[in-house]
Amino acid sequence: MKRMLEGIKLRTWYSKFFLSFVVLSAAMALTVTTLLSQAFSKGSAEQINEISQKRLEQSRSVFEFVLDQARLVALQLSLDNDLIRTMNSPEPTADYFLYSATLRKINDQMLTNKNIYSITLYNGLSDALIGTDRDKAKAEQETIAWLTESDAVQSLGRAIPRRLEVEGREEPGERVYTVFWYDRNYERREITSAIILNLTLDGFADQRVGTVEGDRFLILDQTGRLVFSPGSDRFLDDLSDTALVERILSSGTNESFIDETGSGKTLVSSVYSEQLGWYFVSAIPYETATKPISDIRRTAIWTCLALLALALVVSAVLSGMLSSPLSRLARKVLASPIDTGSILEKKLSEMEILNRFYANVTEKYERLEATSRSSHLSMKAEYLKELLHGIRVPEPGEAAQYGLNVDPIGGDASLLVAVLKLDGIAELAVREDELDHTVRAVLSDFAERYLKSRIACDVVKVDKEIVLLIGEDGTSQRASLEALSDLQREVAQDYGVTLTIAIGQPVRSGHELGDAYLSAKETALYRLVHGEGKILFYEEIVSKLDSEFEYPHAKQKALLETIKTGKEEKAAAAAADFFSELRRASYPMIRSAVPYLLFSLLSAAAPNSTASTASGSYLGALEELEKMESLQRIEEWFAGYARTAIRAAVTSKKHPKSGLAEDIASFLEEQYGNPELSIELVAERFHYNGIYFGRLFKEMFNRTFLEYVTEMRIRKANELLADSKLTAKEVGEKVGFLNASYFVTWYKKHTGLAPTEYRKQI
Repeated sequence: MKRMLEGIKLRTWYSKFFLSFVVLSAAMALTVTTLLSQAFSKGSAEQINEISQKRLEQSRSVFEFVLDQARLVALQLSLDNDLIRTMNSPEPTADYFLYSATLRKINDQMLTNKNIYSITLYNGLSDALIGTDRDKAKAEQETIAWLTESDAVQSLGRAIPRRLEVEGREEPGERVYTVFWYDRNYERREITSAIILNLTLDGFADQRVGTVEGDRFLILDQTGRLVFSPGSDRFLDDLSDTALVERILSSGTNESFIDETGSGKTLVSSVYSEQLGWYFVSAIPYETATKPISDIRRTAIWTCLALLALALVVSAVLSGMLSSPLSRLARKVLASPIDTGSILEKKLSEMEILNRFYANVTEKYERLEATSRSSHLSMKAEYLKELLHGIRVPEPGEAAQYGLNVDPIGGDASLLVAVLKLDGIAELAVREDELDHTVRAVLSDFAERYLKSRIACDVVKVDKEIVLLIGEDGTSQRASLEALSDLQREVAQDYGVTLTIAIGQPVRSGHELGDAYLSAKETALYRLVHGEGKILFYEEIVSKLDSEFEYPHAKQKALLETIKTGKEEKAAAAAADFFSELRRASYPMIRSAVPYLLFSLLSAAAPNSTASTASGSYLGALEELEKMESLQRIEEWFAGYARTAIRAAVTSKKHPKSGLAEDIASFLEEQYGNPELSIELVAERFHYNGIYFGRLFKEMFNRTFLEYVTEMRIRKANELLADSKLTAKEVGEKVGFLNASYFVTWYKKHTGLAPTEYRKQI
């Protein structure tokens, strides 16, 4: 076979193309034939049953979802405080507001759930039925009587199909599916309260039912009653005695079969829902079901044969059309002086010659184009950076030379320099080195693509800023602002973050670009004051600044006073007054004022905290405040901290400082023998003011510092006199007295005995 293939020499382009097309057509025909055989490998009845099964499973899922939603609504209503009070009140309509709120909540559920027919509340104390439709509520009298007599119904159980007799309705006995929630007094066999939620499911009928003659869609319960069928008036009829239903009920599972008990064969499929306790049944006449598939098979086979014949004809025509020009092109390539030496040496076929020639030319062109584009963009970016840094002044003709969309010289049209800032990206502040380049690149590309077709502008990345150069005249100023506003909206929609655009002072000539860039960067800082996601103008911001601004010491004093006096309700107002004054200040003043206010606030909130604790709290809070880019957030932080400090102070007054008392007691146990022991020494040890510490000590120990130390020294002296052979002088030295006679006098004053007399009495 191999030798036979080697002997075949395809000399012409025509034979090559024709063979290729024939092989391709045969492969396509084989593929189509394989797919058709796979599709029709199963019998018609089996395919119809599979389709019916899928349709029934979809219907089951829809019904289960709807009834699940109904149960969730009933459960939600059963937990509502207003409804609970209404169902358990002796006079549910006496409280007008409670009654109105109850009806409104029922109406809200019915408006948002279109398949809910009615919702009725039952109050067992007053035997009242409450619902937005009084006729429907009145019709539930028989329901309550049935619930009272029946023990089979469960709260939030399966939906129960039934007919609801509503007076005044043209069609008596409305078909509904009821979900109950109720409380029962089993001793007296009474219903004390109940929620009755009725659904109508006619809107969920399968729209394809009826498109095929004789197609029937049924839903049966576990006893064989008909609980649903589109357009049927046999609701709740018992069908358990029919052979078809008997087989479905006896199987208890999903099943497909051919029923031959009637006048003709019927394809039957059934799906059982454990959740609902219902059987979903589809019944289609056999002949009606299988006829479309038989027709499709015949049509597909003839279509496949026709396509194969057409492919052979097209192969012959295309082979003749393509072979002649390609052969001529290959001969021209061989005659060209472009690197044909290696091609001739290898004695390649004509097609390989063309492929290699085309690949060689394409590769060189793409490499040259990429190099040119990269070089051009790099030169353009460097040029704009030099202009914005003030290193270079634009010259005429440079806009065209570097491919700019705006002319940096200005002229009749003014230029605007804008800085783009993404707001509130906490991750960027933490991982700046890692993410900043990527974020700027994405924002720069997005802004350039979005604005390029709308306004004349250039986008460049300078340092860590995205900068826009916008060219405009009097007629295009409005269009520029609209484009920038739309850019903010698009960034918010696509990336979920806000974008602040800061516009510097207008540029009338090229040498003003550097100043405009600096003013735009300064303007971007004022999003701290004016909020995020806005367009800020340098001239407007400067005009609002107070050049003679003085730090609002009086406002700060008022804020600190609310903490000291414990006026929590005034904390937010005091913070708002302080920051309303601060908004008129320059950015550097605002940033320097925040640490000063923080230090004052911490000092006022915790005047007796240790140096290390105060330092840690200050640095941690300052780090958090420095990350905030909105003065409103900073204001809310200070107001919240003031309220927290006030509550902590109130709590500390109510609860003794047991931890501090233990530390002080332990320290005195160690220092009772120190002759230099004093209240000032202990206050300094725990970083308190001496006078304040005296009051605090008495509050914690219910005695003064001197009384506490005296009792401790007497106790320790008595222990030493009883358990050791030390002299009175040595005992005095142990408890902090360097003068022996003074110790004896002091001891006798407080105990009534001299040390030696106390030892003799033991």
